[in-house]
Amino acid sequence: AGNIYFNLRKSMVSKALLIAFKQVSKRKDVKKVIETGLDVAHKHIELYSSIMHEENLHTPPLLDNEITTSTHAPFSEKLMTFHAGAMFKVAITYYATAMTTSMRLDIVGHCEACILRDLKVAGRCSEVMIKNGWIEKPPEASDRKQM
Repeated sequence: AGNIYFNLRKSMVSKALLIAFKQVSKRKDVKKVIETGLDVAHKHIELYSSIMHEENLHTPPLLDNEITTSTHAPFSEKLMTFHAGAMFKVAITYYATAMTTSMRLDIVGHCEACILRDLKVAGRCSEVMIKNGWIEKPPEASDRKQM
């Protein structure tokens, strides 16, 4: 239950941060990738909350009410996109830890699904950053079949 609670809490923090980023973001591409991240965070919160409730365990409160109404971005779009992607990349390691330490196969399956969703969001964040010239495209292997 410890890993489930931790991942639930982490998803709640991520959701609140993504809501705040979306609220202050001006760029459509950044807002879109943040919305995708919000959808994923919401799915994970619902999933792990339901597991906790099934086991008659308490869930932590959402942090959504802690977000101010400000629409002035304290950070650049570049930093917000990077941070959003980094949150999902770090979350993958936490789900992997939960998978390896859980004795319940249903938890392992849920963590695997969460990892796949997080990989997609992290990849989209990277795509937005590359498209906007905020990071370089990573080197790729040569296509030997085309040569």
